[in-house]
Amino acid sequence: MRKIEFQFLYAEGSLKEALQLLLGCSGQLLKKFFSSKELARPVHEQQLIQLPIELVNHMMINSIYEGPSIQILKETNDYLAVHKPSGIHSHPHSYNDTNTVLNFLQASNHFSCLQVNRQLYDRGLLFRLDYETSGVLILAKTESFFAKMRSHFDQAMKSKMYLAIVEGAFNQEGEWSHYFMASGPKGAKQKVSSQGVEGSHQGHLKIKNILQAGGKSLLLIELKTGLRHQIRAQLAFLGFPILGDDLYGGSKADRLFLHAWRYEWEEIIEDKNADLFERFFDLNSAFKMCHDMLRIL
Repeated sequence: MRKIEFQFLYAEGSLKEALQLLLGCSGQLLKKFFSSKELARPVHEQQLIQLPIELVNHMMINSIYEGPSIQILKETNDYLAVHKPSGIHSHPHSYNDTNTVLNFLQASNHFSCLQVNRQLYDRGLLFRLDYETSGVLILAKTESFFAKMRSHFDQAMKSKMYLAIVEGAFNQEGEWSHYFMASGPKGAKQKVSSQGVEGSHQGHLKIKNILQAGGKSLLLIELKTGLRHQIRAQLAFLGFPILGDDLYGGSKADRLFLHAWRYEWEEIIEDKNADLFERFFDLNSAFKMCHDMLRIL
């Protein structure tokens, strides 16, 4: 763990009091790095101390990014849309995390959406994608747009479209509603059932089979709700786990073949006569976003 050396010029009471004054952090955070006994010790004049850089830079975004290329899809005064590759996280959980979408934005000087919601590491992200999932991510660039969209996200987002590849001839087209319950260590997996029980959450989606080739099916999925692992768990429950999704019984592959293709809200779909592809991005951009999905077919 990298550390930075500090020197206290004056006696500052206990180490806990001194660090809270110096860093403006909570006592709960300090307990992640120091024992209660260490925090209770008095600080002496001219005392040297080494502090973990993760603590000193808490809630800051590291500017190191060495991951795969990330494409900027669209930018307005209110939001930034990017294409997240499979195999990276949407945001860090500490300063030591690198190679996330937000690290890329910090490294490439896209600072505006990193100034929003600064008290949390997901910053201006309106939603998240799993580590294994690729596709469009949207980040608010202003506090007002962030508050507007996040306060009623499911209602504000009129359409959330995904692409997925499953093995076999998919024969479960239509609208589906199931119940979800987190299971396993730290709720790492979703258990799906047809009947609701206490503590379960209902998830809805609509599935259209748009292409079959090579013993596989390419599905277009409209996500009505936004539960964790919803598409992955629901397709597996229907008997068609996503290719590469071994957590839910899918065959092993070089990636999880799930792709967030298009998100729409009032501003985007105001022209109801617009072509399907023109509603969010032009046709070329749409195919650039999903080219890695199509190659398997």
